[in-house]
Amino acid sequence: MNHSGSADPADFQLALDAMRDGVALWSKDGRLLVHNAAAADLMDIPRDLVRPGVSRLEVMTFLAKRGDYGPTDEPAALARKLSDGFGRGEVKSLTRRLPDGRYLRADALLLADGRSLVTYCEVSGPADGDAMSVDAAGAR
Repeated sequence: MNHSGSADPADFQLALDAMRDGVALWSKDGRLLVHNAAAADLMDIPRDLVRPGVSRLEVMTFLAKRGDYGPTDEPAALARKLSDGFGRGEVKSLTRRLPDGRYLRADALLLADGRSLVTYCEVSGPADGDAMSVDAAGAR
C-alpha cells in the first residue's frame, strides 16, 4: 500500500495470487492481460508460458499438444477452434479431465468491450449444464 492509503498494482496481484481458483482476463484479440498464479498452477502449465501478452491460442495449443482436450491428430486446429469459441463467447464453460485425473472447469464471460474473463476451478466431474466437456482419455 502506498502512503496515500490506496492500493498499488502489486497489492492487487498479491490479492489475486491468494485466490484458490484461477482467473484470467484476455484482451479482445486474445492476449493475456491479467492472471493469477492459480490459473497456471491448476492446469500445471509452466509459469513462463502464462504471462501478460501471451496469446490464448498459444496456451491452448500447449494444452492440446499435451492431450488435455483428448486425443487429436491436429492439436493446433483443435486449439484454434476452442480459442476462437472462447473469444467469440460461443464457449461459455468447458470441463476437461486432465491427464492426472483431475477435472478442471473454465467458465468464460464475454465482456461488452470484447475482452473475456475466465475463471478456472477444480470440480468433481462434468456438470450436466456444461457447454462442452472433454476428457484427456478421449471421451467427449
